Amino acid sequence: MKQLTIDVGGTFTDCLVLDDSGQLQRFKAATTPDDPTRGFFAAVLKAAAHYGETLDQFLGEVEQIIHGTTLGTNILITERGAEVGMITTKGFRDSIEMRRGIKNLRGSMFDVFIAPYKPLVPRYRRLGVEERTLCDGKIHTALNEQELRAAARKLLDDGCTAIAICFLHSYANGEHERKAKRIVQEMAPDLYVTTSHEILPVWREFERFSTAVVSAYIGPAVTRYARKLQSGLKDHGFNGRLLMMLANGLVQVVDGCVDRAVYLLNSGPAAAPSAATYLGGLHKRNNLLSMDMGGTSFDVCVIRDGEIPTTTESWVGEHRVAIKMVDVPTVGAGGGSLAWIDSLGLLRVGPQSAGADPGPAAYGKGQDAAVTDADLVLGYIPADYFLGGDIKLDVARSHEAVTRVGGRLNMTKDQTAQVMFTTINTVMANLITEVCTKKGHDVRDFTLVAGGGAGGIHAAAIAKRLSIPTVIVPRVAAASANG
Repeated sequence: MKQLTIDVGGTFTDCLVLDDSGQLQRFKAATTPDDPTRGFFAAVLKAAAHYGETLDQFLGEVEQIIHGTTLGTNILITERGAEVGMITTKGFRDSIEMRRGIKNLRGSMFDVFIAPYKPLVPRYRRLGVEERTLCDGKIHTALNEQELRAAARKLLDDGCTAIAICFLHSYANGEHERKAKRIVQEMAPDLYVTTSHEILPVWREFERFSTAVVSAYIGPAVTRYARKLQSGLKDHGFNGRLLMMLANGLVQVVDGCVDRAVYLLNSGPAAAPSAATYLGGLHKRNNLLSMDMGGTSFDVCVIRDGEIPTTTESWVGEHRVAIKMVDVPTVGAGGGSLAWIDSLGLLRVGPQSAGADPGPAAYGKGQDAAVTDADLVLGYIPADYFLGGDIKLDVARSHEAVTRVGGRLNMTKDQTAQVMFTTINTVMANLITEVCTKKGHDVRDFTLVAGGGAGGIHAAAIAKRLSIPTVIVPRVAAASANG
C-alpha cells in the first residue's frame, strides 16, 4: 500500500508518494485557483503514470492521504469569502470592530491617515438579540427566539451565505448558541452556521467572536472544496483515509474539520516544522530555522531545542485568530513575487505575486518580471528541466521582462536580475532576524532547513547574509507537501 502527502499551494500542487519499497517519489502540477481539485488530481495522475497505472488503479492502492492547503488563508487574505452575517448578544455587535482599541497592526501608532479596520461583517449585518448567560454558566435571560428568527430572516433576505452565532459567555454554557444554530438551520438547512463556543471555547469576547467570524467567512468555500475532493477521490477508487492538515500541526478527517474551517488556516505551512525537526534530528541538530519559500509566500519557524513553537496570538491579515497554531510567521516573498518601482524610484520585489495564473513571465503567460525570471536570467534555474521537464520555460520572454523593469532605472538585464535576487533575499532574511530577535535568539546559533520550490535556490544567499553556518536542503525540498 502507498501513502501520499499533498500540498496545494498558491502556485504549485506538490505530491509525495511513499511506496511499498520505502522509496519517496515527488511530483508537481500547477495549482488551479478556480478549482483546486483539478490541480490535486493532476499531481496524482503524474504519480500514477510514474507507476504505470491508471488513476483509479493507483488510488485503489493508496492507504492514506495527508492533505495540506492554503485555500482558507488565501480566501481570507484576498477577501473572497462568504457573505457573512453575525447574530450576537444585544449590545455587543461592535466588539469585533472595536478590537480592544487596537488601531493598526503594522504601521506607526501615530499615523492618523491609516484607514480604520474593516470587519469581515459590516455593521448592518451584525444583529443583536435578547439573551444573557453569566460567566459562571448560569442563564440570566432566556434566548428570545422571536428576535432570533427575525434577525436570521433579515440576514437571509440580505443574501448571507454564512452566519456566525456569538453570544456572551457561551464558553461557560453553549446552550443558547446551540439552540440558535438549530433554529437557523431549520430556517435554512443549506446555510453554513458556526457557533463561537464550538470554535473557541475560551473567555475574551473579541478573540472568540473574531475567530468564529473568520471561520464562517472561509467555511463555505473550504467545505465545498473538501467535499468535492472527498467525492472525487471516492469516484476514482480511493478507499483509504483522507486527513487534513490543521493549523496546530495535527491532522483530522474531513468530517471533523469542515464545521471548524478556521483550523485549516496555515494548513500547509504548519507541517514544515515537523519535517525540519525530523531532519535536524538525523544530523543531531535541534536549533533549527525551518524556511519554506514557495511561489507566493515565505514561511519561517524558529525551533529551539527541538520544540515546535505554537501560539494563540495570531493575526491573519488584519483579523484576529485565537486558536492554537504553529507559530509560522509569513511574508509575501516567493518565486512569483513581482518586481516594481516605488514612488522614490527604488526597485522593490513583492508582496504582489504572479501566482499560478498567469505566473512569472518565464511560464509563457505573464508580462511582468518575477523572482523566478531573475533566477532564470542568473542561471540558477535550468531552462530545459523545470518541473521535471513538464514546463518549458520561455527564456526570451523572461529576459525581456527583466530587461523592461531595469530599463526604467537605466540598469542592464543582469544588474536588474541581481538586484531582484538580493532584494527578495533581504526581505526573507529580515523576517528571520525579526522572529529570532523577538524571541531573544542569536540567528547564528541555528541551522537553516530549506524547503519549498524556491528554497534551495535562495537558502545559501540568506544564510550568508545572516552568518548562519549550516544549511540543510532535503532531496525533496522542492515538493513542500507536508514534510
